[in-house]
Amino acid sequence: MTEPPAIVVRAVRKAFGGSVAVDGADLTVGRGELVALLGPSGSGKTTLLRTIAGFEEPDEGTVTVGGRRMCGDGTWVEPEARQVGMVFQDGALFPHLTVAANVEFGGPAAGRAEESLALVGLAHRGRSYPHELSGGERQRVALARALATDPEVVLLDEPFASLDTGLRVALREEVAAIMRAAGVSALLVTHDQQEALSLADQVVVMRDGRVAQAGGPVEVYHHPRSRWVAEFLGAAEVLPGTAGPDGVATDLGVLVADGPAHGAVEVIVRPEAIALGREGAAAVPPGAVAGEVVERAFYGPDQLVGLRLAGGRTVRSRRPGRERWDEGEEVRAWVEGDVRAVAPEAPGSPTAPDASEAAEAAAP
Repeated sequence: MTEPPAIVVRAVRKAFGGSVAVDGADLTVGRGELVALLGPSGSGKTTLLRTIAGFEEPDEGTVTVGGRRMCGDGTWVEPEARQVGMVFQDGALFPHLTVAANVEFGGPAAGRAEESLALVGLAHRGRSYPHELSGGERQRVALARALATDPEVVLLDEPFASLDTGLRVALREEVAAIMRAAGVSALLVTHDQQEALSLADQVVVMRDGRVAQAGGPVEVYHHPRSRWVAEFLGAAEVLPGTAGPDGVATDLGVLVADGPAHGAVEVIVRPEAIALGREGAAAVPPGAVAGEVVERAFYGPDQLVGLRLAGGRTVRSRRPGRERWDEGEEVRAWVEGDVRAVAPEAPGSPTAPDASEAAEAAAP
């Protein structure tokens, strides 16, 4: 008999006064999956996580953990009885208790605390106190505490946000490896696109309390359902186009795009899919369009090259850092990779993340 999913959320709604934080959200975490709940500040992701944990009671909808109804339709199970492990942003360790005592606090089975500390590589720090540990070690202790009670699922609320960049990248990869080795089902809340795309088996993108898109990292990145999802997940060039029998006519030429087959569309092209070449080079295909290099941002491994097309539109091409493209240089551009066409959003509707989110998405 097939085991039920670790988490099933159906039509959950939660409002605080007149403000709706979660608006009819659905979510599923399969057994052994690491699912990232991704969205900007105020999108409802933390409220949804707290609802699954039992810290908030939904106004509508149901939450099921391990096949057991936790809330909805007259059911309510207290947080401590949900078999859910929590890892908070700051670890939330008790400063007056040793590492071992912190891990034992939830009342795990005999020997389980020691096993969990060994799993996170801290078996030798059981007698230490939280203030004697590094930030990364404290988060690993918090994970050990969450795992010690053998929960149905582990919920992680932006557990790496307070760490510096180098440690954050190393620790998140280490934590993901630990959870996969343990076969743990987990839901990770994050606002970091790279974190979600690099770690998760499934990515759930939230916007204004609703699930904007859910799927595998490759699917949501290369096949976004909307311009907003595309621009939130990473740098994207959005061009007006007209779809017809031969493809979509754009300033970058006629492109084969996944999406509507007829009429006005918006074409989403990732900068890494825009190739550059010099006039007469063997690699330049017949359909390449003319352009002029107008700016170049160098990041080391790669670079963003700003290109003004013949019609006056500027697009960015992400190229390897070893190549040199000088401002004022005449080049040819063409598309190699996934192209997504979506229906234009209604006038007056927000179509992109705010400036800080867009800047974060464009960074290498």
